[in-house]
Amino acid sequence: MIIGHLAVSALEHRYVKAALVPVMASAVFPDLVDKIAHYGFGQHASGRMWGHTLLGALITSAAVFILFGRHNAASWALGYLSHLVCDIGGVVPWLAPFVTYEFPPAMDFMTTLWVGLTKPLLLAETTLCVWAIIVHKSEISQVAKRYLRGTSRCTPQQHAEQQGEDLEARGQQVLHGR
Repeated sequence: MIIGHLAVSALEHRYVKAALVPVMASAVFPDLVDKIAHYGFGQHASGRMWGHTLLGALITSAAVFILFGRHNAASWALGYLSHLVCDIGGVVPWLAPFVTYEFPPAMDFMTTLWVGLTKPLLLAETTLCVWAIIVHKSEISQVAKRYLRGTSRCTPQQHAEQQGEDLEARGQQVLHGR
């Protein structure tokens, strides 16, 4: 499931020093491409097709390299390939379109979701998520503090502007004898 892919990528960011955005984005990219094509448009017999191939990993990694440089491309490739490795429990069309794959009969979205939520590997995914949260606890805390501070308090510049307006209003009151 997607949470497991994101947890693995968060751990890759922490321990392999992969760039956060590319490794996290590529962790969900194969599912976004293939699941939308399958469930949304009925284009494939399975929720794993073009996005779940080595060719897809190669082409998208090359595009990221051209657009964003080597470190981002390496991070993208790492996240993408770890997604494919994590999906090994089912059919992964690694070499499509050069090799033909047989997929089990497709299930509807709700059945697929239910099977995913009741599978034994959910415990492993949950463990990976807890591990990722623990190792990123300080970063999560900093982001939460910044978010909360931003919604309930003003920035130093806004505070200075507000004080300036208050001083100006008080000066006007003194000038007018109020």
